[in-house]
Amino acid sequence: MHSVSGSMLFNSAIFVLLFLIVYSMYWFLPVRGKHYLIIVASLLFYSWYSVPFLLLFLALIVWNYYVSLTLLNRKLRWLLALTVILDLSVLGFFKYFYLLAHTVGYALGIPYIQELRANWEQDYDVVIILPIAISFYTFQIIAYVVDTYRGVINEPLAPRRFFVFILFFPQFVAGPILRSQDFIPQIDTPNIDPERMMRGLMLLIQGTIKKVLIADNLGKFTGPVWMNPEGYDALVLYTLPFSFMARIYCDFSGYTDMARGMAKLMGYEIPENFSGPFLSTSMSELWTRWHITLSTWLRDYIYIPLGGSKLGEFRTVMNLLITMGLGGLWHGATWNMLFWGVYIGFFLVAEREMRVAGIRLLPEGAIGNTFRRLYVVFVFGMSALFFASPDLESTGAILSGMFSFQRGEPVTGFETVFFLIILSFVFNYLQYRPRLHDKLLERPRLQYALTIAGTFITGFLVYLYGDASGSFIYFAF
Repeated sequence: MHSVSGSMLFNSAIFVLLFLIVYSMYWFLPVRGKHYLIIVASLLFYSWYSVPFLLLFLALIVWNYYVSLTLLNRKLRWLLALTVILDLSVLGFFKYFYLLAHTVGYALGIPYIQELRANWEQDYDVVIILPIAISFYTFQIIAYVVDTYRGVINEPLAPRRFFVFILFFPQFVAGPILRSQDFIPQIDTPNIDPERMMRGLMLLIQGTIKKVLIADNLGKFTGPVWMNPEGYDALVLYTLPFSFMARIYCDFSGYTDMARGMAKLMGYEIPENFSGPFLSTSMSELWTRWHITLSTWLRDYIYIPLGGSKLGEFRTVMNLLITMGLGGLWHGATWNMLFWGVYIGFFLVAEREMRVAGIRLLPEGAIGNTFRRLYVVFVFGMSALFFASPDLESTGAILSGMFSFQRGEPVTGFETVFFLIILSFVFNYLQYRPRLHDKLLERPRLQYALTIAGTFITGFLVYLYGDASGSFIYFAF
């Protein structure tokens, strides 16, 4: 199951052209006109990928909108359950059908069902394709309907505003996952000033550097290793998990920077998704700094409804493992992703049990925190062996090569990989210590100079070292 390559990427010329056309008209329109322009641009953005999937998306939006209107006045639990099941069933069909077929076929010993995707493609030329953004917009829609039932939302939203909230094209493909309180209060008051415009442009420059210059080049150097780990030297394999950790951070936080930058240029604020995760002193802290809108969604709509930490220690542990396991499967329909989620959950549980028991393995202070940060980087980096490997066999091959100190081919440009990893940590540090950004905001002339110089320098570096065709990793989710 995969998404096709026909999507309109932020780093593609056609998207830049679309955004410039939209933006050239945007500020000449009244608020209502701005809303309709956002809706039309969003529909065009999605239809570029697939018109049939756009119709499916619109059908889900319309259904959930009218259900939310009903739930405002009548708290019908069965209607909420039916709607959530419907939303998840659509997501499940497109994302997990082949995984379910493979599992059933394996359990029953029926090879045809086990390899249903390949067999259907060969026999009938039929492939179930994953609609772009389905994981993100499904969670965003579910949150809105559930919040309506819970009373978090207590006033009806006009259809136009609802469509803007769900369809807002800078973010709906790969997040951040917007909640009603994030966006709806500002939906009728888009506002732009020189400071916000400069911040938006700086975020676009920063996102381009992260995505095109760091993430894509890391993928170019190390991508082949994931496909054939048996052929590479152990030193390459030791570096592989941490290069992917740097790559996915720069890829996804780069996307978030671009989305936030475009939103600022359009007069809106959308939430940050990352907050210097690699300087966390525990995995629990990292999970509050990494993909923040997903982690809070999992907490509010899975962990807490399961009972959270209020039903005893055993249930708390199980709730954590179930939540993280489902979070792993949200990322992809493979057993690797389930193991990735449970792996993260195991460390969250272990840290919780140690806190409850009052156990501290390291002293307080700078030295203790340094070792804690190294522990977080190691544990989270090694989780890439599940996240990035195509299957569990490849994960096993990488671990085998590490422990056996296998000899093999080096990676061309190995020094560049190290440099890019370090550069990703520089960006991570700037997120963790945002005072530098705050100081820039206090000095408008410096901000203008950096924006102008950054635009030309980044453009030149992209021309020399970038590849404008690289897709975003999270577009596949």
